[in-house]
Amino acid sequence: MNKLSAWVVAAVMLMACETDTKYNTQYPCNFVFFTNIYPTSALTRAVNNPGEFCIVEPETVQGVVHLKLRPNHGTWAAADLDLTMRTAINNERLSYGSMGAGRGLIIGRSNFFGLKAYDLQCPNCLDELGAPRAPLDWADDGRYLECARCHRVYNQDNDDGTIVSNGKKGDHLLIQYRSVNYNATDGRLYVHN
Repeated sequence: MNKLSAWVVAAVMLMACETDTKYNTQYPCNFVFFTNIYPTSALTRAVNNPGEFCIVEPETVQGVVHLKLRPNHGTWAAADLDLTMRTAINNERLSYGSMGAGRGLIIGRSNFFGLKAYDLQCPNCLDELGAPRAPLDWADDGRYLECARCHRVYNQDNDDGTIVSNGKKGDHLLIQYRSVNYNATDGRLYVHN
């Protein structure tokens, strides 16, 4: 191998090892949801409609997992916002403990960038506090996400979850998960890092 070839191989290896800071791998995320079981849910609608997003948080009630949903807009029936995971595949075979830093996700379809999944925790407060104590919530009629602790406002509808107000130089963007796959044929939504 000549010197030029060696340099090319070394450069390619260095680029392959470079950390991609756009996506998170620090907090385990392994979320599976079947839209065909819950066809009218807020999460099913968010996955299928550009500009719609949904906050998803698991809660165990009497040994049964419920997915509590908060869409960024719309009027919903209670049954479409509190999903009981009754089937064996949903309640027994799936774990809802690996849903990011604080066990909560924001999932939806961007107007221009396809399916997106972000962590529910404010990335800057998470970094500052070292623990998930600052969940985000909808602001500006669901147009943005805001942290009640630091008041940073994030745009979930763009490609990288940028801060749109109250940010400062060096701030973190929303924690984004690398893989968001949806198969409309079998209704399987899968989010993982």
